[in-house]
Amino acid sequence: MNFKKIQNAKGFTLIEALVMLFIFSVIALTFYRTYSVGLKYVIDAKNRLGAVAAANEKMEIIRNLNYNDIGTTTGEISGNIPSEEDVAENASQYQIATNVEYVDDPFDGLYSAGTDPIPEDYKKVTVTVYWNNKQENVQAQSIFAPPGLEVANPSDGILMINVFSDQPGGTGIPDSTVRVTNSDIGLDTTVQTDNTGHAILMGNNVKNSIQKYHITLAKSGYENVSTMPPYPATSYNPVDVDGSVIVGSTNVVNIVQDQLANLAVDTTDYLGTASIPNISFHITGGRILGNTIGDPSTGILPQPVYNLDTDAQTDSNGEKNFGSVSPGQYTVALSPSVTGYVLIDTDPVSPFSLFSNQNMAVKAKLADVNQTSLLVKVTKNDTGNPPLAGAGVELSNGSGYDQTVTASGTGTAYFPTDANALPAGTYTLKVTAGGYTENDSQVTINSNQLKQMSVSLTAS
Repeated sequence: MNFKKIQNAKGFTLIEALVMLFIFSVIALTFYRTYSVGLKYVIDAKNRLGAVAAANEKMEIIRNLNYNDIGTTTGEISGNIPSEEDVAENASQYQIATNVEYVDDPFDGLYSAGTDPIPEDYKKVTVTVYWNNKQENVQAQSIFAPPGLEVANPSDGILMINVFSDQPGGTGIPDSTVRVTNSDIGLDTTVQTDNTGHAILMGNNVKNSIQKYHITLAKSGYENVSTMPPYPATSYNPVDVDGSVIVGSTNVVNIVQDQLANLAVDTTDYLGTASIPNISFHITGGRILGNTIGDPSTGILPQPVYNLDTDAQTDSNGEKNFGSVSPGQYTVALSPSVTGYVLIDTDPVSPFSLFSNQNMAVKAKLADVNQTSLLVKVTKNDTGNPPLAGAGVELSNGSGYDQTVTASGTGTAYFPTDANALPAGTYTLKVTAGGYTENDSQVTINSNQLKQMSVSLTAS
């Protein structure tokens, strides 16, 4: 009887056990996630409170200094306050950055407008406390007025930096981060441009120094810009040369900083409809950094140096996306390693202009060298043989083929003009343009070959 009772007793089946285990796992995982999130918020709050305490402590120390002693070790106003230091607070490690700068208050006029001869109105102190590998921070600011009337400091240097856009309708760039360093005098300070794109460095650590003030600009969505030392320290003549200061003079540096644009290159067939993948090309353009030196004795002229000058390749879809790039003029050319295709032209025609905040997809139209076709390059019979855009290029034969193409901005014309194959044979090629003598010639186009030729027109 006891054996039968044991046999008839109910227990957990395997499925019931698995269900119970699943429910327990969900409850445990939910609790763990809630606990982890709560613990993270507690740690963040603790770190933030410690950072606030460190910032307040640092600011209180500065408040107890004499006005003339408020300055940093590497800032524009020299002093004994460390520009950067590591501290411990609430058992956590923090990095403290202190910046001291003079403020030219518009209340009594502005130095940049020529209405305030004494621009060092008062000092602004910014204390920034970082933690978590500088991914998080708190900031405290305070202003300190001089004990008496404003007094001119003739030994203090002034460096005025104007940041602006050269795009159509461009104005001064506000809130751009400007870092200025000068290793000769131990200067390393960071300021922000005002609403009109001006930033001014003033102080006893802004000293006489010729072309040694290195300036970098940074702003989200805009170009990162750096000045460069003059040639030969830089291998070319830079447009933006490191700044100079002569105490007692107005020292001004003007720098262009433009909003970025987006650029992509697509390689296609001659009709611009079918993608051609894995094509290598070279692209040059964007911001002009400077000019090469050149050699007048040999006739080598200076050439622009661009911030984008690189080899690239389209992907399996015939696309190459460069993402955010500087506005400016760009040129696309096929790489010498490409042997199966010839570049007919680009759309828009290269060199093309890219403007700030513009999205552009450039089509590079290619001609297959194994297709029965003709590529004509029309030039002017002049020095350097520049391309002749807009010329009429007519190709005809005695079998009913008669097509006319207008030469592009680079003076190119390509046949066939549609998806129909170009018959092999002998054709008459007539090239005309207003103000130029007509050119007529015979051309033989072989099967499965690209015929390339140049036609030079003489002014009539």
